[in-house]
Formats: sequence, structure tokens, C-alpha cells
Amino acid sequence: MSLTGTTGKYQNQIKELKKLGLSRYERIFKVFTEAKDGKEFYFYNLLNKIEFPKNIDSSLLDTYIVQSREPLTTTSYNLYGNIESWWMIYLLNKDLIGKKFWVEGGTQLSYILPDKRGLIFGQITNTTVYNNKHF
Repeated sequence: MSLTGTTGKYQNQIKELKKLGLSRYERIFKVFTEAKDGKEFYFYNLLNKIEFPKNIDSSLLDTYIVQSREPLTTTSYNLYGNIESWWMIYLLNKDLIGKKFWVEGGTQLSYILPDKRGLIFGQITNTTVYNNKHF
């Protein structure tokens, strides 16, 4: 298995691959390559993950009350107008949500204000990686 460079490149830096929108989870991680039979295959290191700190500045957050049982992709659409930001909602509320991909009605979820997501995305991309975790 070979890697693109020492630490890989982000997908948006690889001209052969489709550009990803700012809210896509995959955009955060670097892509690596493996050559086989004269072809180059791209992959992500699935051991990498994102963790939000417990003490996020409250001026970046708001509360959303789920009206009825809904998947996190629907919650993402309701809050941000896209389904790709579900992972941010999950990570901020993973202690509350557990291992489910949906939330029951009446649940109060924390979420990052839509106009603050760019700041968070930038901090995640430029953050320190230690033991395959972004902090």
C-alpha cells in the first residue's frame, strides 16, 4: 500500500477527483492511494475521526427541538438546507443520541449556527491530529 505524499492530500486538492462541498464529512480527511494492475485507487483512512470538545463556545450554538421522530439527515436539512451536515449534529449530541441515526420527537439537540459552520470547518481542517483523532 502506498500513500499520496507522506500524509496524503485532501480530495479537493486532487484534480482527478470530484470536488466536495464544505459540509461533507469526507472533505476533512486526507485521501491516500494504492496502485494495482496499473490503476490507482483512492481511499480514506477509516480509523480517523472527529471529536468536538465538551466546552464549545455557546455563542456558536443553538438548540433545536425535534418535532417527531426524524433521521439526522432530515434534521440537517431542517437546520442547514442540506443533508450532508448530519455528522456535526451527531457529534455534538452523541451522548444523547447513542448509536442511532435518528432522534425521537421532543429531543433537544445542540447544533452549530449555520453562519458559524465555516469557522468550525476551518478549525477542524487546520487542527492537530493525534492518535488518528482531530481535536
